[in-house]
Amino acid sequence: MLEQSQTSKSLRHFFFAQRATSKIPNITNLGLTPRRILKAANVGGGLMGSGIATAFILSDIVVVLKEVNEKFLNTGINRIKANLQSFVKKGRMTQEDYEKKLSLLSGVLDYEQFRDADVVIEAVIEDLLLKQKIFSDLERSCHSNCIFATNTSTIDLRLIGQQTACQDRIVGAHFFSPAHVMPLLEIVRTQQTSSQVIVDLLDVAKKIRKTPIVVGSCTGFAVNRMFFPYGQAAGLLVDYGLDIYHIDHVIANFGMPTGPFRLADLVGFGVAVATGKQYYKSYPERCYKSRLTEIMLEENRTGIENILHLMFGISWLFSLWTPGQVNLLIGDFIFIMISDKLLQILISKSMLRNQETWQVLHKILS
Repeated sequence: MLEQSQTSKSLRHFFFAQRATSKIPNITNLGLTPRRILKAANVGGGLMGSGIATAFILSDIVVVLKEVNEKFLNTGINRIKANLQSFVKKGRMTQEDYEKKLSLLSGVLDYEQFRDADVVIEAVIEDLLLKQKIFSDLERSCHSNCIFATNTSTIDLRLIGQQTACQDRIVGAHFFSPAHVMPLLEIVRTQQTSSQVIVDLLDVAKKIRKTPIVVGSCTGFAVNRMFFPYGQAAGLLVDYGLDIYHIDHVIANFGMPTGPFRLADLVGFGVAVATGKQYYKSYPERCYKSRLTEIMLEENRTGIENILHLMFGISWLFSLWTPGQVNLLIGDFIFIMISDKLLQILISKSMLRNQETWQVLHKILS
């Protein structure tokens, strides 16, 4: 019977697990009332920053977007306009609604309009020194109850707030690209993060229609710490001669929204390199370092933001390599989650001709 099938059981588990994410022991049972968030400020208008700003605007929250110069600011605002226009084109928003939403946005080059912001979300590149400077500036520029959130995907929050005296207000708000579409939001806390800030951010997540998961602070947090071996294994397979299109095709057929290389293309290779450095520093004994992404960047192929991006121009890459014996023959493979903690690679119908290949795979995934 359908209700006794494994699919039915999995869907029921997912239903209740998703609702359990908003119930955090010793946080949500303390009787704290979420504070109202009427104005959000964003530092950084790149792909992630503009997506985050769009998510707030869609929920009728006033947004101030800060960039370092007029060129970057205009680019960020145009990204937000394009995000909103995509809803108009799909018939999910009228032109009148578009104009109303856009009126909630203002762009600035300094922190003057941050003074009455209720929450600030930093979404700049994965550069620790830059983030530390930004948070020091925020502490001087914002009111004493303002929440300081970082969209970092890898850097320990304790390091980001190291030069401030307000670590109780610092929290991670890790969105996933595209931020105005993807439902998941990692709320990252340290031992210093106040319970009130967590309650506030859980309420924000609900208002902007995100599914929050509260996690501790470490390199990669929860999602990317599991995801990183997935990307490493894919890079290893390419280095041993497997075609990237085949890898993405098999992963997509398995049920993932997109393959690892198409995803890297969408997010941008600069992000992959920056986050990779954090993993290599924190977990050197577990890492396999493929040269694929670095070579793409050396050729100024930065991802979908560049017209010469990966999935439509990869053939040039193989001209750089000397053809050699392919050590790994694979008929089919899939990536699966095991016990919510380990990301394993299952290789079926395969023949590993090189013992070193298996040893590297085992090291990455153990």
